[in-house]
Amino acid sequence: MQKRVLFFSAAIGATLAVALSYLYAKNNYGWLLALTCVAVALTLACVAALLYLSRKNASPQQSVYSRKREFMSRSELEFLHTLRTMLGNRYAVCVQVPLVSVIEKRAAAFRNELFRVIDFMIADSVSYEPLLLIELNDASHNRADRAERDRKVAEICAAANMPLVTFTLAESKNPIEVKKRIFKYL
Repeated sequence: MQKRVLFFSAAIGATLAVALSYLYAKNNYGWLLALTCVAVALTLACVAALLYLSRKNASPQQSVYSRKREFMSRSELEFLHTLRTMLGNRYAVCVQVPLVSVIEKRAAAFRNELFRVIDFMIADSVSYEPLLLIELNDASHNRADRAERDRKVAEICAAANMPLVTFTLAESKNPIEVKKRIFKYL
């Protein structure tokens, strides 16, 4: 609303300044020169106010970064609660663990392959020695690119002698099966 009023005021002031300067040029009255100056000043003040308001109200540049609303999917969160209940205090359950945090690579070349993230890691609760990695596979793991990623993660874990257990969403809902497969490595 303020911008609209200032815009119309500037337009009226500019129109008035043009009309008054025309009359002054035609009639050579001194008071018309003074009114012309006032109209120009009013126009400039309105334009300056419009510029100030447009900068003040401009939305800040949108960042390419934004905070996620959730750290884990609902399925991952439910599975985390299952694991923590099942394992008690003897084991620590860590989430969203990059392979580079639990596996070393002697050669520096292609170390970026270790920046893949594993859903869960079970570690000793005292020493935090990594004992087992767990992947929870939803439907996205059926895509070709995800299947290739999963193959590469399994290959890296096998080469590092790091146990990796994968569960489908359906399998993760069966606590007896989960416990059996996990305790095979603990």
